Amino acid sequence: LLTDGSRTALPRQQTLRATLDWSYGLLSEKERMVLRRASVFLGGFSLEAAVGVAADEAIHASEFGELIAQLVARSLLIVDTTEAAPRYRMLETTRAYARAKLDEARETATLQRRHAEYFCQLVVAAADAWLRCADADWRARYLPEIDNVRGALEWSLGLAGDAALAVGLAGGSGPMWTALSLYGEGAQRLEAASAHIASNASLADQARLWLWLGVLSEAWAPTRALAAFERAADLYRTLDDAQGLGQSLTLLAHARATLGSFQASADALQEALPALDRSGLPKLRAFYFANAGFLKTQTNDLANARTLYETALSLYREAGSEFATAASLNNLANVSWALGDLEAAENAFREAVVMHRNSGHRGKDPLGFVLANLAGVLIERGKLSDALDTAREGLPLLSGAGNAWSLIDHVALRAALAGQLANAARVAGFTDTAHAAKECTRQPNEARARERLQKLLTCHFDAMTLDQYLAEGGRMSEAEACRMALE
Repeated sequence: LLTDGSRTALPRQQTLRATLDWSYGLLSEKERMVLRRASVFLGGFSLEAAVGVAADEAIHASEFGELIAQLVARSLLIVDTTEAAPRYRMLETTRAYARAKLDEARETATLQRRHAEYFCQLVVAAADAWLRCADADWRARYLPEIDNVRGALEWSLGLAGDAALAVGLAGGSGPMWTALSLYGEGAQRLEAASAHIASNASLADQARLWLWLGVLSEAWAPTRALAAFERAADLYRTLDDAQGLGQSLTLLAHARATLGSFQASADALQEALPALDRSGLPKLRAFYFANAGFLKTQTNDLANARTLYETALSLYREAGSEFATAASLNNLANVSWALGDLEAAENAFREAVVMHRNSGHRGKDPLGFVLANLAGVLIERGKLSDALDTAREGLPLLSGAGNAWSLIDHVALRAALAGQLANAARVAGFTDTAHAAKECTRQPNEARARERLQKLLTCHFDAMTLDQYLAEGGRMSEAEACRMALE
Protein backbone atom coordinates (compact mmCIF):
# COMPACT_ATOMS: atom_id res chain seq x y z
CA LEU A 1 0.00 0.00 0.00
CA LEU A 2 1.10 3.55 -0.61
CA THR A 3 1.90 5.77 2.35
CA ASP A 4 1.61 9.51 2.73
CA GLY A 5 5.27 9.95 1.85
CA SER A 6 6.46 10.38 5.44
CA ARG A 7 10.06 9.69 6.46
CA THR A 8 8.95 6.54 8.31
CA ALA A 9 7.89 4.87 5.03
CA LEU A 10 10.10 2.21 3.46
CA PRO A 11 12.51 3.55 0.81
CA ARG A 12 10.70 1.70 -2.00
CA GLN A 13 7.37 3.21 -0.93
CA GLN A 14 8.92 6.66 -0.75
CA THR A 15 10.33 6.25 -4.26
CA LEU A 16 7.02 5.02 -5.68
CA ARG A 17 5.15 7.86 -4.01
CA ALA A 18 7.63 10.38 -5.36
CA THR A 19 7.30 8.96 -8.87
CA LEU A 20 3.51 9.17 -8.76
CA ASP A 21 3.67 12.69 -7.28
CA TRP A 22 5.92 13.72 -10.17
CA SER A 23 3.62 12.13 -12.78
CA TYR A 24 0.54 13.65 -11.19
CA GLY A 25 2.20 17.05 -11.12
CA LEU A 26 2.67 16.93 -14.90
CA LEU A 27 -1.03 16.45 -15.55
CA SER A 28 -3.49 19.15 -16.46
CA GLU A 29 -6.25 19.80 -13.95
CA LYS A 30 -8.80 17.92 -16.08
CA GLU A 31 -6.44 14.95 -16.47
CA ARG A 32 -6.04 14.89 -12.68
CA MET A 33 -9.80 14.92 -12.25
CA VAL A 34 -10.28 12.00 -14.64
CA LEU A 35 -7.50 9.98 -12.98
CA ARG A 36 -8.76 10.38 -9.45
CA ARG A 37 -12.40 9.84 -10.42
CA ALA A 38 -11.50 6.68 -12.34
CA SER A 39 -10.23 5.21 -9.07
CA VAL A 40 -13.81 4.29 -8.13
CA PHE A 41 -13.86 1.60 -10.83
CA LEU A 42 -12.97 -1.99 -10.00
CA GLY A 43 -11.68 -4.46 -12.57
CA GLY A 44 -11.49 -1.86 -15.32
CA PHE A 45 -13.94 0.37 -17.15
CA SER A 46 -15.08 1.41 -20.60
CA LEU A 47 -15.04 4.92 -22.02
CA GLU A 48 -18.83 4.88 -21.81
CA ALA A 49 -18.69 4.07 -18.09
CA ALA A 50 -16.06 6.74 -17.44
CA VAL A 51 -18.31 9.34 -19.04
CA GLY A 52 -21.37 8.05 -17.18
CA VAL A 53 -19.69 8.21 -13.79
CA ALA A 54 -17.14 11.02 -13.99
CA ALA A 55 -18.47 13.62 -16.44
CA ASP A 56 -19.99 16.81 -15.02
CA GLU A 57 -20.00 20.54 -15.62
CA ALA A 58 -16.22 20.62 -15.09
CA ILE A 59 -15.45 17.94 -17.72
CA HIS A 60 -17.72 17.54 -20.72
CA ALA A 61 -18.41 14.04 -22.04
CA SER A 62 -16.81 14.93 -25.36
CA GLU A 63 -13.45 15.55 -23.66
CA PHE A 64 -13.06 12.11 -22.09
CA GLY A 65 -11.63 10.27 -25.08
CA GLU A 66 -8.66 12.64 -25.38
CA LEU A 67 -8.11 12.92 -21.61
CA ILE A 68 -8.05 9.13 -21.19
CA ALA A 69 -5.69 8.80 -24.16
CA GLN A 70 -3.30 11.21 -22.44
CA LEU A 71 -3.39 9.14 -19.23
CA VAL A 72 -2.65 6.00 -21.26
CA ALA A 73 0.27 7.76 -22.95
CA ARG A 74 1.66 8.67 -19.51
CA SER A 75 1.28 5.01 -18.35
CA LEU A 76 -1.18 5.99 -15.63
CA LEU A 77 -3.91 3.97 -17.34
CA ILE A 78 -3.53 0.63 -19.12
CA VAL A 79 -5.69 -0.07 -22.15
CA ASP A 80 -6.89 -3.57 -23.05
CA THR A 81 -7.93 -3.87 -26.69
CA THR A 82 -8.66 -7.61 -26.70
CA GLU A 83 -12.37 -7.01 -26.02
CA ALA A 84 -14.91 -5.73 -28.53
CA ALA A 85 -14.47 -2.22 -27.10
CA PRO A 86 -11.34 -0.93 -25.31
CA ARG A 87 -11.26 -1.23 -21.52
CA TYR A 88 -9.05 0.74 -19.19
CA ARG A 89 -7.57 -0.07 -15.82
CA MET A 90 -4.96 1.12 -13.34
CA LEU A 91 -2.20 -0.72 -11.57
CA GLU A 92 -3.29 -1.16 -7.98
CA THR A 93 -0.59 1.19 -6.70
CA THR A 94 -1.77 3.88 -9.11
CA ARG A 95 -5.37 3.29 -8.13
CA ALA A 96 -4.54 3.62 -4.42
CA TYR A 97 -2.74 6.89 -5.13
CA ALA A 98 -5.62 8.22 -7.24
CA ARG A 99 -8.13 7.16 -4.57
CA ALA A 100 -6.19 9.14 -1.97
CA LYS A 101 -6.36 12.16 -4.27
CA LEU A 102 -10.12 11.61 -4.63
CA ASP A 103 -10.40 11.67 -0.83
CA GLU A 104 -8.32 14.85 -0.65
CA ALA A 105 -10.64 16.49 -3.19
CA ARG A 106 -13.66 15.45 -1.05
CA GLU A 107 -15.23 13.77 -4.09
CA THR A 108 -15.33 10.17 -2.85
CA ALA A 109 -18.93 10.10 -1.59
CA THR A 110 -20.26 11.74 -4.74
CA LEU A 111 -18.33 9.46 -7.09
CA GLN A 112 -19.27 6.29 -5.20
CA ARG A 113 -22.94 7.19 -5.50
CA ARG A 114 -22.62 8.02 -9.19
CA HIS A 115 -20.74 4.75 -9.73
CA ALA A 116 -23.55 2.79 -8.04
CA GLU A 117 -26.24 4.68 -9.98
CA TYR A 118 -24.50 4.05 -13.30
CA PHE A 119 -24.07 0.32 -12.69
CA CYS A 120 -27.61 0.01 -11.38
CA GLN A 121 -28.84 1.31 -14.73
CA LEU A 122 -26.43 -1.02 -16.52
CA VAL A 123 -27.51 -4.22 -14.73
CA VAL A 124 -31.21 -3.45 -15.13
CA ALA A 125 -30.54 -3.11 -18.86
CA ALA A 126 -28.52 -6.34 -18.71
CA ALA A 127 -31.41 -8.26 -17.16
CA ASP A 128 -33.70 -7.16 -19.99
CA ALA A 129 -31.06 -7.77 -22.67
CA TRP A 130 -30.50 -11.29 -21.29
CA LEU A 131 -33.91 -12.23 -22.70
CA ARG A 132 -33.25 -10.66 -26.09
CA CYS A 133 -29.55 -11.06 -26.97
CA ALA A 134 -27.49 -14.00 -28.15
CA ASP A 135 -25.39 -15.37 -25.30
CA ALA A 136 -22.03 -14.44 -26.80
CA ASP A 137 -23.03 -10.80 -27.37
CA TRP A 138 -24.55 -10.50 -23.91
CA ARG A 139 -21.51 -11.95 -22.15
CA ALA A 140 -19.11 -9.69 -24.02
CA ARG A 141 -21.15 -6.60 -23.14
CA TYR A 142 -21.94 -7.19 -19.48
CA LEU A 143 -19.75 -9.80 -17.77
CA PRO A 144 -16.55 -7.67 -17.77
CA GLU A 145 -18.35 -5.37 -15.31
CA ILE A 146 -18.81 -7.94 -12.54
CA ASP A 147 -16.19 -6.38 -10.23
CA ASN A 148 -17.80 -2.97 -10.63
CA VAL A 149 -21.16 -4.52 -9.77
CA ARG A 150 -19.63 -6.09 -6.66
CA GLY A 151 -18.21 -2.73 -5.59
CA ALA A 152 -21.47 -0.90 -6.24
CA LEU A 153 -23.41 -3.47 -4.20
CA GLU A 154 -20.98 -3.24 -1.30
CA TRP A 155 -21.22 0.55 -1.24
CA SER A 156 -25.01 0.59 -1.58
CA LEU A 157 -25.42 -1.76 1.40
CA GLY A 158 -22.90 0.15 3.53
CA LEU A 159 -23.53 2.83 6.13
CA ALA A 160 -23.28 5.65 3.58
CA GLY A 161 -25.09 3.69 0.86
CA ASP A 162 -28.59 3.56 -0.55
CA ALA A 163 -30.84 0.54 0.08
CA ALA A 164 -33.09 1.32 -2.88
CA LEU A 165 -30.08 1.31 -5.20
CA ALA A 166 -28.99 -1.98 -3.62
CA VAL A 167 -32.31 -3.59 -4.56
CA GLY A 168 -32.00 -2.44 -8.17
CA LEU A 169 -28.37 -3.52 -8.39
CA ALA A 170 -29.00 -6.91 -6.82
CA GLY A 171 -31.99 -7.85 -8.95
CA GLY A 172 -30.47 -6.63 -12.18
CA SER A 173 -27.23 -8.49 -11.53
CA GLY A 174 -29.00 -11.87 -11.27
CA PRO A 175 -28.21 -13.11 -14.80
CA MET A 176 -24.55 -12.18 -14.35
CA TRP A 177 -24.12 -14.49 -11.35
CA THR A 178 -25.78 -17.37 -13.19
CA ALA A 179 -23.70 -16.79 -16.33
CA LEU A 180 -20.56 -16.99 -14.20
CA SER A 181 -21.94 -19.94 -12.16
CA LEU A 182 -21.44 -17.86 -9.01
CA TYR A 183 -24.71 -19.09 -7.55
CA GLY A 184 -23.54 -19.01 -3.94
CA GLU A 185 -22.08 -15.51 -4.11
CA GLY A 186 -25.04 -14.20 -6.08
CA ALA A 187 -27.58 -15.66 -3.65
CA GLN A 188 -25.66 -14.22 -0.71
CA ARG A 189 -25.57 -10.73 -2.23
CA LEU A 190 -29.24 -10.79 -3.25
CA GLU A 191 -30.22 -12.13 0.16
CA ALA A 192 -28.39 -9.21 1.78
CA ALA A 193 -30.22 -6.74 -0.45
CA SER A 194 -33.58 -8.41 0.26
CA ALA A 195 -33.04 -7.78 3.97
CA HIS A 196 -32.76 -4.04 3.31
CA ILE A 197 -35.66 -3.42 0.94
CA ALA A 198 -36.43 0.26 1.34
CA SER A 199 -39.84 1.86 1.07
CA ASN A 200 -38.59 3.87 -1.89
CA ALA A 201 -37.40 0.80 -3.83
CA SER A 202 -39.50 0.41 -6.97
CA LEU A 203 -41.83 -2.57 -7.18
CA ALA A 204 -40.19 -3.57 -10.47
CA ASP A 205 -36.78 -3.69 -8.79
CA GLN A 206 -38.21 -5.70 -5.90
CA ALA A 207 -39.89 -8.17 -8.25
CA ARG A 208 -36.66 -8.66 -10.21
CA LEU A 209 -34.73 -9.20 -6.98
CA TRP A 210 -37.07 -11.94 -5.75
CA LEU A 211 -37.15 -13.64 -9.16
CA TRP A 212 -33.36 -13.90 -9.41
CA LEU A 213 -32.91 -14.77 -5.75
CA GLY A 214 -35.12 -17.77 -6.47
CA VAL A 215 -33.09 -18.72 -9.54
CA LEU A 216 -29.81 -18.51 -7.63
CA SER A 217 -30.99 -20.51 -4.62
CA GLU A 218 -33.24 -23.19 -6.15
CA ALA A 219 -30.58 -25.89 -6.59
CA TRP A 220 -29.66 -25.96 -2.89
CA ALA A 221 -32.71 -24.39 -1.19
CA PRO A 222 -35.81 -25.19 -3.27
CA THR A 223 -38.35 -24.23 -0.61
CA ARG A 224 -36.74 -20.80 -0.21
CA ALA A 225 -36.70 -20.42 -3.98
CA LEU A 226 -40.41 -21.29 -4.11
CA ALA A 227 -41.19 -18.49 -1.66
CA ALA A 228 -39.07 -16.04 -3.67
CA PHE A 229 -40.84 -16.93 -6.94
CA GLU A 230 -44.23 -16.51 -5.25
CA ARG A 231 -43.25 -13.02 -4.06
CA ALA A 232 -41.99 -12.12 -7.54
CA ALA A 233 -45.24 -13.31 -9.14
CA ASP A 234 -47.34 -11.31 -6.66
CA LEU A 235 -45.36 -8.14 -7.40
CA TYR A 236 -45.56 -8.60 -11.16
CA ARG A 237 -49.35 -9.05 -10.83
CA THR A 238 -49.52 -5.78 -8.90
CA LEU A 239 -47.49 -4.10 -11.64
CA ASP A 240 -49.66 -5.65 -14.37
CA ASP A 241 -46.38 -6.78 -15.98
CA ALA A 242 -47.45 -9.75 -18.11
CA GLN A 243 -43.94 -10.69 -19.24
CA GLY A 244 -42.50 -10.59 -15.73
CA LEU A 245 -45.47 -12.54 -14.42
CA GLY A 246 -45.08 -15.18 -17.11
CA GLN A 247 -41.38 -15.59 -16.37
CA SER A 248 -41.89 -15.81 -12.60
CA LEU A 249 -44.79 -18.26 -12.94
CA THR A 250 -42.69 -20.53 -15.15
CA LEU A 251 -39.94 -20.54 -12.53
CA LEU A 252 -42.55 -21.14 -9.85
CA ALA A 253 -43.82 -24.12 -11.84
CA HIS A 254 -40.33 -25.62 -11.91
CA ALA A 255 -39.92 -25.20 -8.16
CA ARG A 256 -43.31 -26.77 -7.48
CA ALA A 257 -42.51 -29.73 -9.74
CA THR A 258 -39.18 -30.19 -7.95
CA LEU A 259 -41.03 -30.32 -4.64
CA GLY A 260 -43.64 -32.77 -5.96
CA SER A 261 -46.57 -30.32 -6.26
CA PHE A 262 -47.42 -31.37 -9.79
CA GLN A 263 -50.94 -29.97 -10.17
CA ALA A 264 -49.86 -26.60 -8.76
CA SER A 265 -46.96 -26.65 -11.22
CA ALA A 266 -49.33 -27.30 -14.13
CA ASP A 267 -51.60 -24.47 -12.96
CA ALA A 268 -48.70 -22.00 -12.93
CA LEU A 269 -47.63 -23.05 -16.42
CA GLN A 270 -51.16 -22.67 -17.75
CA GLU A 271 -51.32 -19.11 -16.41
CA ALA A 272 -47.86 -18.27 -17.75
CA LEU A 273 -48.27 -19.44 -21.36
CA PRO A 274 -50.40 -16.61 -22.83
CA ALA A 275 -48.04 -13.91 -21.56
CA LEU A 276 -44.93 -15.70 -22.78
CA ASP A 277 -46.50 -16.34 -26.19
CA ARG A 278 -47.35 -12.64 -26.54
CA SER A 279 -43.78 -11.62 -25.71
CA GLY A 280 -42.57 -12.87 -29.09
CA LEU A 281 -39.19 -13.64 -27.50
CA PRO A 282 -37.81 -17.07 -28.53
CA LYS A 283 -35.84 -17.42 -25.29
CA LEU A 284 -38.91 -16.83 -23.11
CA ARG A 285 -41.05 -19.20 -25.16
CA ALA A 286 -38.29 -21.82 -25.01
CA PHE A 287 -38.13 -21.29 -21.26
CA TYR A 288 -41.79 -22.23 -20.99
CA PHE A 289 -41.42 -25.42 -23.07
CA ALA A 290 -38.31 -26.49 -21.15
CA ASN A 291 -40.10 -26.19 -17.81
CA ALA A 292 -43.24 -27.85 -19.14
CA GLY A 293 -40.97 -30.70 -20.25
CA PHE A 294 -39.51 -30.89 -16.75
CA LEU A 295 -42.98 -31.29 -15.26
CA LYS A 296 -43.78 -34.08 -17.72
CA THR A 297 -40.49 -35.77 -16.83
CA GLN A 298 -41.31 -35.58 -13.12
CA THR A 299 -44.71 -37.16 -13.74
CA ASN A 300 -43.17 -39.85 -15.98
CA ASP A 301 -44.96 -38.64 -19.12
CA LEU A 302 -41.77 -39.12 -21.09
CA ALA A 303 -43.11 -39.03 -24.64
CA ASN A 304 -44.63 -35.58 -24.10
CA ALA A 305 -41.54 -34.48 -22.21
CA ARG A 306 -39.40 -35.30 -25.23
CA THR A 307 -41.68 -33.31 -27.57
CA LEU A 308 -41.59 -30.28 -25.27
CA TYR A 309 -37.82 -30.43 -24.85
CA GLU A 310 -37.36 -30.66 -28.63
CA THR A 311 -39.46 -27.52 -29.06
CA ALA A 312 -37.39 -25.75 -26.41
CA LEU A 313 -34.16 -26.83 -28.11
CA SER A 314 -35.28 -25.40 -31.45
CA LEU A 315 -36.27 -22.07 -29.89
CA TYR A 316 -33.07 -21.78 -27.85
CA ARG A 317 -31.04 -22.32 -31.01
CA GLU A 318 -33.08 -19.61 -32.73
CA ALA A 319 -32.33 -17.26 -29.82
CA GLY A 320 -28.57 -17.93 -29.97
CA SER A 321 -28.59 -19.25 -26.41
CA GLU A 322 -25.62 -21.62 -26.30
CA PHE A 323 -25.97 -22.44 -22.62
CA ALA A 324 -29.68 -23.24 -22.79
CA THR A 325 -29.15 -25.23 -26.00
CA ALA A 326 -26.68 -27.46 -24.18
CA ALA A 327 -29.08 -27.69 -21.23
CA SER A 328 -31.84 -28.81 -23.61
CA LEU A 329 -29.59 -31.53 -24.98
CA ASN A 330 -29.03 -32.61 -21.39
CA ASN A 331 -32.80 -32.71 -20.82
CA LEU A 332 -33.39 -34.78 -23.97
CA ALA A 333 -30.62 -37.16 -22.94
CA ASN A 334 -32.33 -37.57 -19.57
CA VAL A 335 -35.56 -38.55 -21.33
CA SER A 336 -33.76 -41.07 -23.56
CA TRP A 337 -32.15 -42.47 -20.44
CA ALA A 338 -35.47 -42.78 -18.62
CA LEU A 339 -36.94 -44.52 -21.70
CA GLY A 340 -34.12 -47.06 -21.59
CA ASP A 341 -32.30 -45.87 -24.74
CA LEU A 342 -28.92 -45.75 -23.05
CA GLU A 343 -26.86 -45.43 -26.22
CA ALA A 344 -28.84 -42.38 -27.37
CA ALA A 345 -28.60 -40.90 -23.88
CA GLU A 346 -24.83 -41.39 -23.75
CA ASN A 347 -24.38 -39.81 -27.18
CA ALA A 348 -26.55 -36.80 -26.29
CA PHE A 349 -24.76 -36.25 -22.98
CA ARG A 350 -21.40 -36.39 -24.74
CA GLU A 351 -22.62 -33.82 -27.29
CA ALA A 352 -23.73 -31.56 -24.44
CA VAL A 353 -20.33 -31.94 -22.75
CA VAL A 354 -18.59 -30.81 -25.94
CA MET A 355 -20.94 -27.82 -26.24
CA HIS A 356 -20.27 -26.75 -22.66
CA ARG A 357 -16.50 -27.09 -23.09
CA ASN A 358 -16.54 -25.03 -26.29
CA SER A 359 -18.95 -22.35 -25.13
CA GLY A 360 -17.96 -19.01 -23.69
CA HIS A 361 -19.89 -19.83 -20.52
CA ARG A 362 -17.48 -19.55 -17.61
CA GLY A 363 -19.52 -21.50 -15.11
CA LYS A 364 -18.69 -24.90 -13.65
CA ASP A 365 -22.16 -26.07 -12.65
CA PRO A 366 -23.65 -26.71 -16.13
CA LEU A 367 -20.72 -28.89 -17.19
CA GLY A 368 -20.79 -30.61 -13.81
CA PHE A 369 -24.46 -31.56 -14.15
CA VAL A 370 -23.94 -33.03 -17.63
CA LEU A 371 -20.85 -35.00 -16.59
CA ALA A 372 -22.63 -36.37 -13.52
CA ASN A 373 -25.56 -37.47 -15.68
CA LEU A 374 -23.20 -39.04 -18.20
CA ALA A 375 -21.57 -40.94 -15.35
CA GLY A 376 -25.00 -42.26 -14.36
CA VAL A 377 -25.66 -43.58 -17.87
CA LEU A 378 -22.23 -45.20 -18.00
CA ILE A 379 -22.94 -46.92 -14.68
CA GLU A 380 -26.21 -48.26 -16.02
CA ARG A 381 -24.37 -49.50 -19.11
CA GLY A 382 -21.84 -51.32 -16.90
CA LYS A 383 -18.90 -49.04 -17.82
CA LEU A 384 -17.88 -48.56 -14.19
CA SER A 385 -14.30 -47.41 -14.78
CA ASP A 386 -15.29 -44.79 -17.36
CA ALA A 387 -18.14 -43.72 -15.09
CA LEU A 388 -15.79 -43.18 -12.14
CA ASP A 389 -13.43 -41.04 -14.23
CA THR A 390 -16.36 -38.98 -15.49
CA ALA A 391 -17.85 -38.55 -12.03
CA ARG A 392 -14.47 -37.53 -10.62
CA GLU A 393 -14.46 -34.63 -13.05
CA GLY A 394 -18.14 -33.73 -12.77
CA LEU A 395 -19.10 -33.92 -9.09
CA PRO A 396 -16.35 -31.60 -7.78
CA LEU A 397 -17.67 -28.93 -10.14
CA LEU A 398 -20.98 -29.15 -8.27
CA SER A 399 -20.05 -29.90 -4.68
CA GLY A 400 -18.24 -26.60 -4.13
CA ALA A 401 -21.57 -24.79 -4.45
CA GLY A 402 -23.60 -27.50 -2.70
CA ASN A 403 -25.28 -28.66 -5.91
CA ALA A 404 -24.11 -32.29 -6.12
CA TRP A 405 -26.66 -33.83 -3.75
CA SER A 406 -29.30 -34.58 -6.39
CA LEU A 407 -26.95 -36.71 -8.53
CA ILE A 408 -24.94 -38.65 -5.95
CA ASP A 409 -27.35 -41.62 -6.10
CA HIS A 410 -25.60 -42.75 -9.28
CA VAL A 411 -22.10 -42.85 -7.81
CA ALA A 412 -23.46 -44.55 -4.70
CA LEU A 413 -24.77 -47.28 -7.01
CA ARG A 414 -21.39 -47.47 -8.73
CA ALA A 415 -19.68 -47.96 -5.36
CA ALA A 416 -22.03 -50.84 -4.55
CA LEU A 417 -21.47 -52.48 -7.95
CA ALA A 418 -17.73 -52.16 -7.35
CA GLY A 419 -18.06 -54.01 -4.03
CA GLN A 420 -17.86 -50.97 -1.73
CA LEU A 421 -21.21 -51.70 -0.15
CA ALA A 422 -20.73 -50.10 3.26
CA ASN A 423 -19.67 -46.81 1.71
CA ALA A 424 -22.50 -47.07 -0.82
CA ALA A 425 -24.97 -47.40 2.06
CA ARG A 426 -23.50 -44.37 3.83
CA VAL A 427 -23.71 -42.26 0.67
CA ALA A 428 -27.31 -43.42 0.19
CA GLY A 429 -28.01 -42.21 3.72
CA PHE A 430 -26.67 -38.80 2.76
CA THR A 431 -28.83 -38.55 -0.38
CA ASP A 432 -31.96 -39.71 1.47
CA THR A 433 -31.40 -37.07 4.15
CA ALA A 434 -30.68 -34.34 1.60
CA HIS A 435 -33.86 -35.02 -0.37
CA ALA A 436 -35.94 -35.09 2.81
CA ALA A 437 -34.40 -31.88 4.14
CA LYS A 438 -35.05 -30.08 0.87
CA GLU A 439 -38.54 -31.64 0.55
CA CYS A 440 -37.65 -32.79 -2.97
CA THR A 441 -38.72 -35.85 -4.90
CA ARG A 442 -36.11 -37.70 -6.95
CA GLN A 443 -36.23 -37.40 -10.72
CA PRO A 444 -36.96 -40.69 -12.55
CA ASN A 445 -33.37 -41.68 -13.35
CA GLU A 446 -32.17 -40.95 -9.84
CA ALA A 447 -35.15 -42.78 -8.34
CA ARG A 448 -34.34 -45.83 -10.45
CA ALA A 449 -30.69 -45.77 -9.34
CA ARG A 450 -31.73 -45.49 -5.69
CA GLU A 451 -34.16 -48.42 -6.03
CA ARG A 452 -31.51 -50.60 -7.64
CA LEU A 453 -29.04 -49.67 -4.91
CA GLN A 454 -31.58 -50.49 -2.21
CA LYS A 455 -32.01 -54.01 -3.60
CA LEU A 456 -28.25 -54.57 -3.50
CA LEU A 457 -27.99 -53.25 0.04
CA THR A 458 -30.89 -55.27 1.45
CA CYS A 459 -29.46 -58.42 -0.10
CA HIS A 460 -26.09 -57.81 1.56
CA PHE A 461 -26.92 -56.29 4.98
CA ASP A 462 -29.38 -57.12 7.71
CA ALA A 463 -31.85 -54.35 8.54
CA MET A 464 -30.05 -53.17 11.70
CA THR A 465 -26.66 -52.88 9.99
CA LEU A 466 -28.12 -51.12 6.98
CA ASP A 467 -29.98 -48.63 9.17
CA GLN A 468 -26.73 -47.90 11.01
CA TYR A 469 -24.87 -47.15 7.77
CA LEU A 470 -27.74 -45.02 6.46
CA ALA A 471 -27.79 -43.02 9.70
CA GLU A 472 -24.02 -42.48 9.52
CA GLY A 473 -24.39 -41.17 5.99
CA GLY A 474 -27.22 -38.88 7.01
CA ARG A 475 -24.78 -37.01 9.24
CA MET A 476 -22.23 -36.45 6.46
CA SER A 477 -21.73 -33.23 4.56
CA GLU A 478 -22.08 -33.13 0.79
CA ALA A 479 -18.32 -32.81 0.40
CA GLU A 480 -17.77 -35.89 2.59
CA ALA A 481 -20.36 -37.90 0.66
CA CYS A 482 -18.74 -36.94 -2.66
CA ARG A 483 -15.28 -37.93 -1.47
CA MET A 484 -16.55 -41.29 -0.22
CA ALA A 485 -18.52 -42.00 -3.39
CA LEU A 486 -15.53 -41.23 -5.61
CA GLU A 487 -13.03 -43.47 -3.81
